[in-house]
Amino acid sequence: MLNSVNLKIADTVIRMQSGFPIKPLSEEDLKLESPERFNSFFYKGGRKPDILIDIKVVKKLPKFSGKVIFITTHFQDGSENWRLLKRGSAYIYKSPLDEKKQVAVVSKDFKRADVYLLPKRSKDFVWETSDIIYDFLQVLLINYFAFHKKGIFTHSAGIRDIDDRGYLFNGKSGAGKSTTARIWYKHSKAKVLNDDRIIIRKMKGKFFIYGSPWHGDFSDYLVSRSDSALLDKIFFIHHAKLNRVQPIEESEAFSLLYPNLFPTFWDKSCLENIVSFSLDLIKNIRCLKMGFVNNKNIISFIRKQKGGLSNV
Repeated sequence: MLNSVNLKIADTVIRMQSGFPIKPLSEEDLKLESPERFNSFFYKGGRKPDILIDIKVVKKLPKFSGKVIFITTHFQDGSENWRLLKRGSAYIYKSPLDEKKQVAVVSKDFKRADVYLLPKRSKDFVWETSDIIYDFLQVLLINYFAFHKKGIFTHSAGIRDIDDRGYLFNGKSGAGKSTTARIWYKHSKAKVLNDDRIIIRKMKGKFFIYGSPWHGDFSDYLVSRSDSALLDKIFFIHHAKLNRVQPIEESEAFSLLYPNLFPTFWDKSCLENIVSFSLDLIKNIRCLKMGFVNNKNIISFIRKQKGGLSNV
């Protein structure tokens, strides 16, 4: 008997299935894991899954070898978070983190994955949805969207305003993405999609922004944000003494956007797809540099910005 869970992220259905049982969350788990941050992404519709993940709980992780193509490390102490290897036409994902040690074998089109997990502290052969969502699923989706030319991940805050217009606030760490999310959450009826991880997709010739389960510093809004919005403008933000916007050319917009993407350095064709998508995006969506003051006045200031879907 298979135990399965379906997720829907950025209009992409992911099925996680296993012959091993899913661990029920205790009251203590609920406090520690904060599952509400991704509850809205569970999917109960009848669509066929775009991605299938098979989960196996094992006593010992298999030792798959391959050529190391990428390693991520923690920004504070330099310890390894995860690594990606190439093995023939497949990819190998490995995480060495305590309580999250896992290995995954991923197909070359990123539509299938076999994930191997170790038993929990209880020694029970069970698994949890969070075992996959953090952080393997994010890595898988970054590659999946790039490979299939379906979209990009950005370090951005995303807002769906009361008139359904979508605003993307892009910037490096400390630029004010989480601050922006808090202002809109506290002082408007707009929906905050996410304060740090926004997925952008092009559907029927139009660009949409989608919330994701992965977030930054601000978490008050995370009860349910699997929503999307038609993208109206992109703001490249920084803190300032006055609220001010400046239209920019496509070349400058790309130079500001690219450092805040999740480029697949290990795959040339996927990287080219990300660059091509980004160039199409900034060509068709109005891009503005914006300095802003940390107060609610920025909301009305942004709503007054006019202009169609093109750069000046």
